[in-house]
Amino acid sequence: MLGLGFGGLGSMGLGAGGAPAPPNPTYLPTVSASPSFVVGTSKLISAYAGAAGRTQRISDDVEADVAFGTKFADVSGIGLGTHNWKTLYDQTGNGNHITQATKANQPAASNLKYAGCPAVHFDSSDLAVGVTSKNMVCATGPATEKSAFTSFFLLAPTHSFNDNYYFRQPHTATTLSLFTQTTNVGVRGNNSSPFNSTRKMPRAQPHVLRWRGSAAGKQFAVNGSTQLLSTAPTAGPETGIAVGSHSSTASFDGKFDLIAIVIYNAALSDADCLLVETALYAQCNVLTSASNLVIFDGDSRTQGAGRTLNETWVKKYLSSTGKSIHAVNMGVGGQTLSTMATNVAARVAALYDAAYTKNIVVMGGPAINDFTANQTAAQAQTSIQTYASGLNANQTLVVATVPLRDTSTAPQNQARIDYNTWLKANYASLKTGTVLVDLDGISQFQAWSSTYWIDIVHFNDAGQQLWAAAFAPTIDALLA
Repeated sequence: MLGLGFGGLGSMGLGAGGAPAPPNPTYLPTVSASPSFVVGTSKLISAYAGAAGRTQRISDDVEADVAFGTKFADVSGIGLGTHNWKTLYDQTGNGNHITQATKANQPAASNLKYAGCPAVHFDSSDLAVGVTSKNMVCATGPATEKSAFTSFFLLAPTHSFNDNYYFRQPHTATTLSLFTQTTNVGVRGNNSSPFNSTRKMPRAQPHVLRWRGSAAGKQFAVNGSTQLLSTAPTAGPETGIAVGSHSSTASFDGKFDLIAIVIYNAALSDADCLLVETALYAQCNVLTSASNLVIFDGDSRTQGAGRTLNETWVKKYLSSTGKSIHAVNMGVGGQTLSTMATNVAARVAALYDAAYTKNIVVMGGPAINDFTANQTAAQAQTSIQTYASGLNANQTLVVATVPLRDTSTAPQNQARIDYNTWLKANYASLKTGTVLVDLDGISQFQAWSSTYWIDIVHFNDAGQQLWAAAFAPTIDALLA
């Protein structure tokens, strides 16, 4: 079994309409093997003469192929919330098209672009108000040999750390193991249980993931930065692929924007891998180096619950800034501030990287789950103090007050208010250089409203935009 998953949007941005095309978009290079499977919104095989895929209009189910323009899928006739992707065509000529016939499970189409390149929005939802799975499948291919394959994924996840299933082979696979486990060659989309502090973290922005099996072992890479498990994969073929789908738990399904998948039924050399990755970087100006590392941490509000088209407040901020940023979203649904404090050394401090000019940790106003569990303001104060003291000395901390939850009891809400009052008065004492964003002070958040909340606790697209706007000036002022 093969699989990849885990769990953003860089300063190159996701913007509507005519964003500038990347300067050097290119096709896949000639390497030691030909790809067995290529799908995406960018034309990657120069000889391919077909369409990028097929959309289905939501209002009346009318279907139409979406042709490639000079380079990218022509989404000029698609608006926000008007169409879904029904099929993505295999550009290799092997006929391994991935498709989804059920409209409710089709990934969304839009005219939003990463540096000129459209995306397929696998915007599954794990909200209690309606779990929705967005996925596509090909049952007949590609055929992939587990002991000798190389897969590349150009995508932008909503989050880096919690459940997020990108693909599995075969399409019927029922389990995916953590990368460092030796029971199979899959990758499970959850690095929170058990946590592996040495595992490469996908970024909350466009980047290229590599997953290779060979006699040397199983290799995973983020933008060419590799991690190897020396145990060789078990030999044997796997046929079929599911994209964005967990086998049985819909809340684990994909929350990412897909630009391209490229699979070779061969173990490419390191040199060949770098050639393929360089070509994929060029499709949407993937930021392979940056001056700043920003780690976003929090609960489901930071993970991205409630977002539309995968546009979390984190991604909205990243698309608005002109700063050079690598971003990791460590948000976990249901996480408490107490849990964050317990795990801060292994999960957040361990991500400090001296290669960056600035290392920033942004806490997305966590603690609402603590108060829902009847924790007191004093307990939350202790937790954030523990969290701050557990960070690397060279990580700068951004904290935020906690917006309300509509169904909190009076004592729970009073604990939130008391904690916010304390935090505004004492944030500077948490850690040298700490700065505060007063989310609870946003005028639109003073009373619950369906204008800004999608359910009792999570924010909709308009609410996510207000979060991003509140954080933007503070984070930008700290960055190189």
